Amino acid sequence: MEWSPRILSADDYASIHEAGRALAARYGRVVTINAMLETWTQFIEEIEDGFDAEYAFEYDHDLRCRDWLADAWPMLTESVRSLREGELRDLDARYLKATVSFKGATTERTAPGGDRWWHFRRPRLIERMEGSDLPSRW
Repeated sequence: MEWSPRILSADDYASIHEAGRALAARYGRVVTINAMLETWTQFIEEIEDGFDAEYAFEYDHDLRCRDWLADAWPMLTESVRSLREGELRDLDARYLKATVSFKGATTERTAPGGDRWWHFRRPRLIERMEGSDLPSRW
């Protein structure tokens, strides 16, 4: 069977652009689902390679790309969501594998399906200089 690209409609593209515009004030600029999936991918790659403890206190800020995806998802058409859901699911699985739960966090908070579950996890592999501090919940 030969692969053929899925063609998105004008409504599909409009939902992508509208999500970017609707979230611009909250996230500081207009972005697209492509840009946020790429940012999420890059962030996960950094975690997989070993997260530099120097940036631990910026970790929540780095998770904003995943927050954007969660906020934008309901604004996108079903066609766009179905086209990209496998990619997002795979990225989330990689994130799960590369992270561990925060101290004291419940399973409901740290597994997919929980509200912003990615905020209750930290990198499994942390590169840290002696004497460097980590957030207490890590």
